[in-house]
Amino acid sequence: MPYVPSRMHLMLVLVASALLLACGGERQLSLQFAAQVRGEPLRCDALYEKIGASGSTLQLLDFKAYVRGVSLVRENGDRHPLVLEQDGRWQRETVAMLDFEDGTGTCNTGSPELRTEVVGYVRDFDDYTGVEFTLGVPPELNHRNVEWVDPPLNVPSMWWSWTHGYRFLRLDVRSGGNRPYVFHVRADGCTGTPDIGVKCSAENQGTLFLKGFVPGKSRVVFDVAALFAHTDFESSGDGMTDLVAGCLSSADDPECASLFAQVGLGSGPMAPGGADAFIRVE
Repeated sequence: MPYVPSRMHLMLVLVASALLLACGGERQLSLQFAAQVRGEPLRCDALYEKIGASGSTLQLLDFKAYVRGVSLVRENGDRHPLVLEQDGRWQRETVAMLDFEDGTGTCNTGSPELRTEVVGYVRDFDDYTGVEFTLGVPPELNHRNVEWVDPPLNVPSMWWSWTHGYRFLRLDVRSGGNRPYVFHVRADGCTGTPDIGVKCSAENQGTLFLKGFVPGKSRVVFDVAALFAHTDFESSGDGMTDLVAGCLSSADDPECASLFAQVGLGSGPMAPGGADAFIRVE
């Protein structure tokens, strides 16, 4: 039985669209995203050298993310929502999916289709200077059985069965020595099931506000080299104190703190949006 969006969700989308039309002066916007490694495109058929504190080589295995609640921010701080185009594949209600792997090379478990934009309609002002969005899925949609939902929430590789919820960001790489290293952002401390309800101690959905955004000219960049700048790939996942090479969003995972800081979570030393940040505007 396919998932049917609730009347409330559909109403919110329709109301937002109606408000834009009523106020007049709307514009269509394609918000562009890109995945990079120090300015080079992140590709499935490339090898990237001298990454992280260990100076390791990296290859991409998978990279996808969900974004929601996209807004453009004016010079005076006013936020205006980007009402998403309801394409039935990559975007539905307020959620959009990004997919940076094309199924070639080392990404052989993926698919050939890429998605590097979020498309919608926004009030037409000429003084937008920032963009804001959340990496995540609305809590009311997060803990549903993936077999019963419509795109873009029907992607099995983004579903985390342990927590009955989604991976909001999934970045899998292979480091030197052919070792996998993963960064999965998802809710933590979850109990229950979709049938009776799921509660989590940490939703782990980071909201990012990026300055310097000019509609039609700027794009949002995910720089993998910046994300892993302080990561020691060679000592990660020793099988004793650190069971997994990478971060699976567990509260007791020692590698999560520095990575979380780059996606708007926690209180690490790196703030999103800077010149050397994982997520920034170019």
